[in-house]
Amino acid sequence: MAAGAFAALNSESEVSDIEIRKQKFLGKESGEASENNPLTSGVFVDISYFIGAMVPVLPVLFGAENLLWSAVVAIIVIILISYVLGFLSGMRIRRRIAINLIIIAIAVGVTYTLEVAANQIWGLRL
Repeated sequence: MAAGAFAALNSESEVSDIEIRKQKFLGKESGEASENNPLTSGVFVDISYFIGAMVPVLPVLFGAENLLWSAVVAIIVIILISYVLGFLSGMRIRRRIAINLIIIAIAVGVTYTLEVAANQIWGLRL
């Protein structure tokens, strides 16, 4: 979740900077920041996390018997979503893709390390 929060704040900051530059270029003053409804944001994040968690599981549901297909599908989806979001928001697309891939790789690595540690220390198989 920390990786998701970092990515969201990073994207929000980048989009905000782009909006400010657009407003300055057009000679307009920046408007007031829009207020987000916490409940709506929470529901949207919950649905997004559920869909994101299902992406690497789908190949298994369709018969994949190893990690390769889950990883390939996840990477393709990360690249596609990063590309679309970068394009629609005016962000630098390659930078957005690279940041998202790095953040997710770190999150996966930390999760795997915690699973190995739990297995070694307490004998838990997660």
